[in-house]
Amino acid sequence: MPAPNAPAPAAPAPAAAKFVSVERERPLPTIERALSGPGSRDEVSWRRQVKVVAGGQGPGKRDRETLDRDRARLPLAGPLRIAVLGCTRGAGQTVTALMTGHILAAVRGQAVAALDLNPGATSLAARRAPAASVQALLAGQGPSLPGGRGSGARLDVIADPPGTGGARALGGHDFQRLADLLAERYPLTLIDPAPSGLTRVLVAADQLVLVAPASPDAATSLANTQQWLGAHGYGELVGRAVMVVNGVSRRTMQDVLRAESVARGRCRAIVRVPWDDLLSARPGSSSTPPGQTALHPQTRLAYTALAGVLVAGMAADPSSPVPGRNPGEHSD
Repeated sequence: MPAPNAPAPAAPAPAAAKFVSVERERPLPTIERALSGPGSRDEVSWRRQVKVVAGGQGPGKRDRETLDRDRARLPLAGPLRIAVLGCTRGAGQTVTALMTGHILAAVRGQAVAALDLNPGATSLAARRAPAASVQALLAGQGPSLPGGRGSGARLDVIADPPGTGGARALGGHDFQRLADLLAERYPLTLIDPAPSGLTRVLVAADQLVLVAPASPDAATSLANTQQWLGAHGYGELVGRAVMVVNGVSRRTMQDVLRAESVARGRCRAIVRVPWDDLLSARPGSSSTPPGQTALHPQTRLAYTALAGVLVAGMAADPSSPVPGRNPGEHSD
């Protein structure tokens, strides 16, 4: 899960959004059917209706972005952690964490944390100036409680200065204390992990986002990642995961379809994020993520769909806990 490199330039973004059943290649009418749980015995298993193709909207259809924003605003019980894990180098792990956090903060009107445990030239801290360092937070300093500093709708990157190695060298006790401190300050924390210490992040995560690039090795990388996670006891987390395919274009569609064939039935949803020149550029002098209006419209819709799918899953009725989860934790 090293810091991602941009995929090769590609053709224009794909066509409009639709849901596709795994067993019947026909559009599902709405996203709700893939998020609301099992239906009748005659319906395809809801866990296998997982494909999300983010994009525009057809004439006469209700505004999908509005629906996704409504889902992203659903109330959540308690602070939650979202781990973003790239399946290979260049997958887009860091950009996905950054943009998802940015959209969630803007749509929900809340402060959202992005914890940078993966330092480097293309890290979160290289893309946005940190609000506080990991070590400062552990020492009892750092951002005030949401609403106490500036606007509530903001994304705070938490990262140690380059070259210190502090975040990467966190021990298990320090990481848990850091996670607890962030939970006191932020309702949502996105985590951009490094390979070292990954298991600590996965144990603490309430939700997993798997990121694969739209490239020839995406299917193999995704299969290997899912196999590793399952073999190390994270099968339930993978089953509730949302998969992101990054840098989608018409030229890469066959690679995308192969990756999606691996993910179908093994995760909760798949979101395609189209190629966007603005996000492919290496970090520069700007310390602010691209504004929603600066993004390609299809890209904005894709990240908004991702935010909606994530929150809808975490906001599901907790009265029927998933096996292996503690009572009161979220369930799909």
